[in-house]
Amino acid sequence: MMAFFRYFLFLFVCYFNLACSNNSSHNSAPVPGSTGIWISDYTSSSASIDCSMTYDELAESSAARVTVDTTSLFVGYIQKDNNQNPLLIRMDDSRQIYCIEHETQSPDGRAEAITWDGGEYAYIVYTMTGGGTDLEMSNGWLSSYSAGLYSGGGPKVSVIGRVKPFDGVLSNSTFIIAVKSDNKVNSHAPSAAVDVDSTGNVIFYGESAHKPIDTDKKPMDCTDYPFDSTYIFSEDLSTLICAQCTNCTLKNPCNL
Repeated sequence: MMAFFRYFLFLFVCYFNLACSNNSSHNSAPVPGSTGIWISDYTSSSASIDCSMTYDELAESSAARVTVDTTSLFVGYIQKDNNQNPLLIRMDDSRQIYCIEHETQSPDGRAEAITWDGGEYAYIVYTMTGGGTDLEMSNGWLSSYSAGLYSGGGPKVSVIGRVKPFDGVLSNSTFIIAVKSDNKVNSHAPSAAVDVDSTGNVIFYGESAHKPIDTDKKPMDCTDYPFDSTYIFSEDLSTLICAQCTNCTLKNPCNL
């Protein structure tokens, strides 16, 4: 009975054009406005959510979420057959404004964290297991899964996305990877949501396999685990300001 009810609700929402298209950007609403305080949420396992879920169902799930005034942003992933796609849902009170998949290609993608101050942009941290997806954008510091520098697919890497909460559109992104000794991509997972400092720079925290990539886009010279990483990007994600990692020789450390 519950499954039937949720399916009926999904059809109802779609009929009134409130949600259900992937990468739909025609549904939008004004944002509350910056509070000057960035809030964030992170879940290491992400959460399986979908566009038919009510506010209460989303709130009871393990999806990462932030709320400013009456606007809540939820992130997780939607399971479609054998594929996972990162999902962003905006709810104003109990009303869904949009539900958007930020990539729909064959590599598995999840959204694990979100950071927002109520203003024009929010930051989402994704994980991806391969290249050739809509998360690859030319305006980021590392524009793709392997960035034409390395090869391979399968290891889980991190992506930071700069998103417009007004309509859910992804406007900027950068990948954060590690590199094996054979020049194939290695895993580099997030360990928290990003922070935004007083100058607007975006701070990423990760747990990398051997060897995390440095500011020159080459592998760091590292010894042994753990490889706990910190990267600081410009607010539009186009520039990596500094990078540091435990047990690695650093070219441009952040000195935090």
